[in-house]
Amino acid sequence: MNRNRNIQFNIRLTEQELAAFEKKRKTSGLSKTDFFMKLVRGSNIKVYRFDDEVKGIMHELRKIGVNLNQVAYLVNIMQDGEALSELHRMQNGFCMTMDRLSRFLDKPLVEN
Repeated sequence: MNRNRNIQFNIRLTEQELAAFEKKRKTSGLSKTDFFMKLVRGSNIKVYRFDDEVKGIMHELRKIGVNLNQVAYLVNIMQDGEALSELHRMQNGFCMTMDRLSRFLDKPLVEN
């Protein structure tokens, strides 16, 4: 067989990483080289910078979680009407936060 792959590539893995690689490779039935090449050719990797924009989104998501806990408390003390109006108030903030997250995910630094 004529091989034109003449460059060797070495990586270091933990035992757990190697075990995960081998499990997936064996399941595929491919050789190590063929499995790796399939990963390289068929993968889409997106790279993001987790900066202040993401911190702001995470802050908003935490606030939503706190508000949901308050709604659960209101339901538990039989204040269903107040809980329902709180949920309606939260819905707009949740949609805006999800829109921010979606816009962030739509613009990776690198997409390959």
